[in-house]
Amino acid sequence: MGIVTRGLALFCAVLGVAAVTSAQTVDFAVSGNSTIRGWTCEVSGTAEVTAGGGAAAAGFSSGVQGVTLTVPVAEFTCPNEEMTEHLMEAMRPDEFGEITFQMDGYEVTSNGATATGSLTILETTETVAVPMTLTESGTGAAIEGEVRLDMTDYGVEPPTVMLGMLRVRPQITIEFGGIVAP
Repeated sequence: MGIVTRGLALFCAVLGVAAVTSAQTVDFAVSGNSTIRGWTCEVSGTAEVTAGGGAAAAGFSSGVQGVTLTVPVAEFTCPNEEMTEHLMEAMRPDEFGEITFQMDGYEVTSNGATATGSLTILETTETVAVPMTLTESGTGAAIEGEVRLDMTDYGVEPPTVMLGMLRVRPQITIEFGGIVAP
């Protein structure tokens, strides 16, 4: 699963975590299309979770009180160096080093949960709902999900190259996954 796809879904992963004293890794894959081909870039982020205070979910019997997901922008990797450079130009990691998701709440579903919270990319924060599956795994849960976004809603200018012949479309899919435990 690609990092970006695993990633912007970023948020979903955050919900499915029990109390932790240290950050846990969640992988993200972000994918999209251009006028010429599809693309996927990947990154690993961290999830910090506070247990308790919410409805029980698979792998988290005491529920989840809070979740913060952090994705380091400069660590994204794409299939080739040129694509990574275009991504870095669009995301400006020197100014905006992280993408964050702060969970405000969640609802348990038949196969997992839907987390609602604030996603911040560049200078823009929007409320998003992120559906995810939760499967008990050891002392926690395996999480997996995806969310679709329009990058321009967050102030990200889709890259254009080759004198405008190649244009990245603004719609992206963020997939994420990992194993999180209390």
